[in-house]
Amino acid sequence: MNKQNIDKDFLSVLGDKYDKDFFTDKNGSLRQELDKTGVLVLPDFVSASTLKALQEEADILKKNAYKSESVYNLYVLPDDKSLSPDAPRNRKFRTTKGCVPDDQIPKKSILRKIYEADIFRGFMCKMQRLINIYSYSDNLSSININYYDPDDSLEWHFDNADFAVTLLVKNPKKGGIYEYFPNMRYGAESKEDYETLRKILDRKLKPKRVLMGEGTLMIFRGNRSLHRVTKVEVGERVLITLNYNIKPRIPLSEKSRMTFFGRTK
Repeated sequence: MNKQNIDKDFLSVLGDKYDKDFFTDKNGSLRQELDKTGVLVLPDFVSASTLKALQEEADILKKNAYKSESVYNLYVLPDDKSLSPDAPRNRKFRTTKGCVPDDQIPKKSILRKIYEADIFRGFMCKMQRLINIYSYSDNLSSININYYDPDDSLEWHFDNADFAVTLLVKNPKKGGIYEYFPNMRYGAESKEDYETLRKILDRKLKPKRVLMGEGTLMIFRGNRSLHRVTKVEVGERVLITLNYNIKPRIPLSEKSRMTFFGRTK
């Protein structure tokens, strides 16, 4: 399929206000918001019929989801042995979820119309001040469907990736709220603020919350902002992650593939 048709297919699945002009961000207000808050929230990004189709697809594919459990520190890095186990740098958190990898998602899925569209990729590059972005080179990591059932959560952490793109397909009836502390890293002093992290982890500071409706697309700089999704209490949370790399021919690490997919290929 040629570029023009891919972009036409992309625009056809979106909500009413997301036309070609929207993705040019002519006055720079969208990027300005992302720079200021670390998060850009685009409600009703997909049309009602698209949302219904994605929900149905997610329901069908859930049987293929790999249920993972991971334990990590805030930085998802090896512990700093010079600090105590209770130090903010080394405290441990547990995340559980189900995940369908890219190779289980149909080639004709609407998700691929979104992920592969040049208009969409160009918009992401504009938001991040990049020349280009790339799919992951392995067959599992580019598009993922994530399922959070009751008692599942995504606990506090910083991302290793420069930015993340998510599409909320299904909201739980209770719980599953996105919380974050914006722009905590890579500031003028370029050092980690462990004292503020301690206050956050000891619940002495209140996080910002993003209350999203189904069909919301969110772009966020998770490597700069501490974030989590609270425990799902009732119902199911289904979230699509559209994963890009800033360098070509890069796979997700084998360790991460084993953790999230239960296999490396």
